[in-house]
Amino acid sequence: MKIAHSFKLLSVLFGLMLIQSISSAQTPIINYTNTFDNNGNTTMYENVGWMYWYSLLQDCFGLGYNLSMTNDPTMDADNNTNVSGSLYVFCPFAPRGVIPPGGTTAEPSWGEQSLISGTFSDTQWYQNSLSYAMKILTVTNISFDIRVQSNTIPDANGNFGVLYVGLKSIGYNADTAYYTNPITIPGAASNGWVHLAETNAAQFQYAANSSGDTYAQGPEIYYDQYNATSYPTNTVIFWIDNLVVNSSVAPPPPPPPPTMTISPAVPGLNLFTGVGTGLYNRENIMDNQNNYSWVGASGPVSFSFTITNYPVGTNDAVQCQIFLANPVANATENDPDWAEPNCIFLDLESDVPNGGGVNWNFRYKTNEPGANSWMYTAASPTNTGGTLATISNTTAIGTWTVIFNNNTNVTMTNSGGMGTNFNIPDDATADTISLFTSGLNLYFGVQAGNAGGTQDHIVASEFKVTGLGAADFDDNFVADAGTLASQWTVNASFTNCVKLVAPGNPYWIKWTEPAPGFVLESTPSLSEPTWSPTTNYTEFNAGTNFYQLISTNDLPVGNTGFFGLAKHVYSQLQILLPGETAAPGTPTGKTGTPDIEYAGSYFMATVNAVDDKWNLVPGVADVVAITSTDTNTTDMPPNAALVNSTGQFTIVFSYAGTYTLTASDVTDTAIIPDTSASVQAQ
Repeated sequence: MKIAHSFKLLSVLFGLMLIQSISSAQTPIINYTNTFDNNGNTTMYENVGWMYWYSLLQDCFGLGYNLSMTNDPTMDADNNTNVSGSLYVFCPFAPRGVIPPGGTTAEPSWGEQSLISGTFSDTQWYQNSLSYAMKILTVTNISFDIRVQSNTIPDANGNFGVLYVGLKSIGYNADTAYYTNPITIPGAASNGWVHLAETNAAQFQYAANSSGDTYAQGPEIYYDQYNATSYPTNTVIFWIDNLVVNSSVAPPPPPPPPTMTISPAVPGLNLFTGVGTGLYNRENIMDNQNNYSWVGASGPVSFSFTITNYPVGTNDAVQCQIFLANPVANATENDPDWAEPNCIFLDLESDVPNGGGVNWNFRYKTNEPGANSWMYTAASPTNTGGTLATISNTTAIGTWTVIFNNNTNVTMTNSGGMGTNFNIPDDATADTISLFTSGLNLYFGVQAGNAGGTQDHIVASEFKVTGLGAADFDDNFVADAGTLASQWTVNASFTNCVKLVAPGNPYWIKWTEPAPGFVLESTPSLSEPTWSPTTNYTEFNAGTNFYQLISTNDLPVGNTGFFGLAKHVYSQLQILLPGETAAPGTPTGKTGTPDIEYAGSYFMATVNAVDDKWNLVPGVADVVAITSTDTNTTDMPPNAALVNSTGQFTIVFSYAGTYTLTASDVTDTAIIPDTSASVQAQ
């Protein structure tokens, strides 16, 4: 059906972002230096300003959470141990398979990370005073000296792993940290002190602009031990000294406003490859029945999916996958190809090396928890996994099928109808097939393998299973009308990356990061326009962009329409009584007449944080006070903080009469109060 509307995109800015005001007594710091002075101590002593935010010490070794760190007065980068020292960092090693205290099963993830955090105050944790804070946007440099304990075993490159240097935010999002690119700890650090520096200020600025966080309470360092199967293979101890965080007096120029695009939304299961630029995030749906083993079936068992849209760039690495895995202890992780010991992996990959097309691979592994290296080897009877077959096609569009003809014989066909046939070999212990006899979970999803791939998505119209009897299904994602069928559960790194689009959703609107505070609006005309928020769907983040699905109900009335981004500035409060409804863009900001209330009976008044056009401004948490012209009442609601810009206050009038209410911002007295319409109590 042809849609008669034409649409244009505008970047519309309503005012400037408000910057949190700070009194002279609350001036943030500009520079920070910590030489870890020993304060007269001659042996190891507690450092109350630094802690192990996450470490194997708390899990595998059962020493508890948020452990204070220690200073070592015998180690100093300047060899001045009489007055100084250094921060002692202990990173234990726990072989995979260790059962943590209180646990009952071995976990594959031990030995993966050690995260330490400090405060600019050097006195206590969650120090939220702005007197000991630094503006994230002004940070230009973080540097420190590091020394690794002598005789520490290095990695294959002769180094000692990598550090991610970051800043931990202040206030409500105090667990949010902004990291730079990894910094390698060089081999020379075991022979003496080495100076390391991170000057990638743009990384901090980008992260802060994306989140809206303004201040940092201290530095944070993440020692990356993720690939613990190869390094480290032992405990690592190092010291940090002369930690310096520098900032400029003025923040850099604000980022440019976001740019927007509009594109058709293809009905079906839209699978986005992740959030940000992180690689290998599995964005899946998973079956709810846990009975998808083909072993012992009376006849052939097939799994197939149909791709109808594949807007993947030529050089983008995107993977569309089926996982068949038997989870340990009913685990429901989204990466069974890594976490589980046994997994069948049907892997449809964009063919980046050859500049286009796709490859359809059958991979598997057995007895390899917490890793997946066997899946990418050449299969043989002596291996515990491998890649058994690969077929290709010039396009991903079409139906891809794998058929288990019996326990060991498999046929794969590509979207062009071409196929291949092969057998699954037993591994060295002759138990490959027995490992997949029952309890298999079925996953279908996508992931990105390079930076370009993190910006992509694919659309599938159907997933079908045959040959298993009661477990068979044929799910037409288009016919699902926007609601995932009952046999599926979203099992993804980022659940927003799984979207079921119905035929009544004609467009995607996309805009670039950073865009804190921006909301999408539409208008039918630019001649004296009235902008209305597009609210039928919530925006979400995928890759480094924001997306919002457009419903036919979002389309402006008439033959033309315009979409724009507005950044509303919180300037006033709005108070709504029962019987009134918010109406942004109108002179009073509301419609309706207050209901008549009863003296002595309670009712609810709503308070909103709005801009000068009465639009709700997201993210406001200021404290609001309510007063009344009913001078006889002693039962006024207590001051309370808004929750994402809205608050509900319980009101009662003592006697019959006509009264008004006034809402005032206690946190910021520059915000304009609002007095309600008159309300009658009888």
